[in-house]
Amino acid sequence: MNRDVNRELAPVAVYTYSRLNHLRQTIAALQQNFLAGDTVLYVVSDGPKAEAHRPIVNQIREYLDSVSGFREVVRIYRDKNLGTPASISQAEEQIVCDHGTVISMEDDNLSSRNFLDFMNGGLSAYHDDPAIFSICGYCPPIRVPAGFSSEYWFHRWNMSWGYALWKHKYYSIYPLENRYPEFKREGLLRKVRAQGGLCITDSLMLDYKKKRIYPDSVLGAKMIREGFCSVIPTFSKIKNIGTDGSGVSGSRLAEQFDTEIDIRPITEFNFSGRPAMNEQLVSGAVKFYNGTLLTRLARRLGVYHELATLKYGLQRKLFPA
Repeated sequence: MNRDVNRELAPVAVYTYSRLNHLRQTIAALQQNFLAGDTVLYVVSDGPKAEAHRPIVNQIREYLDSVSGFREVVRIYRDKNLGTPASISQAEEQIVCDHGTVISMEDDNLSSRNFLDFMNGGLSAYHDDPAIFSICGYCPPIRVPAGFSSEYWFHRWNMSWGYALWKHKYYSIYPLENRYPEFKREGLLRKVRAQGGLCITDSLMLDYKKKRIYPDSVLGAKMIREGFCSVIPTFSKIKNIGTDGSGVSGSRLAEQFDTEIDIRPITEFNFSGRPAMNEQLVSGAVKFYNGTLLTRLARRLGVYHELATLKYGLQRKLFPA
């Protein structure tokens, strides 16, 4: 992006709970960003859920007390445990209200050195574009069509591993409310399956039944309902390192989510126009997240997450961390 020293950069928020090693790597990568020294970093540490968790929460805060390399480090240490969804949503709303923008990250998101350049460039370019809801840092490992030269593409799904948004667009979607029966009656679920994939509708149903918490699925459905899309980098600026069974969910995801991170020294991105929605990339993303034939069948039958839980439990027994 064009480095205008008089321009306010978006603050970055990193949300964490109990993964010290992941957090260290996430912060270290952010410190290497070209715009780190001009960026305000918020670190949000949820309170311990149980007394047994207090030592690791304290270790995380001791580490965060030593973090530097940014314009300012603002530490939000919660006295009580709010739980991951509430801790994130409350902090995100506070920060976006105070600054007008926010770049949200989890504590397992490794960023490229030009991650902040891409995010701030996109925020500047699409501030007034009514069709763009967010700027995302992650791109799944899908095939880029021959001849596609743009640094970014559009998808009707916010990829939550490192994303940025604006206050006025935040309130056009939030607060998130799962209206699954209403979505189904109005035919939205068919659009969601076509434009986002079975994984969204499957998660949306489980979230509505309160079997699991999937705010991303609610966000994806509302984006499609309102005609929003997200800006996705062609070269991923984020690599997720939390698919190892750690974290609150405890899920061990497949290595298929691993992606090569952008190592180019590019800091300026051309957001001057809007390339047409590339159907090959969108289709590739939907197919990627839908998974194999067996995965799609399990999702349609509504048993995917139960089978996945059994699989992860077996993996933990066979390959303990």
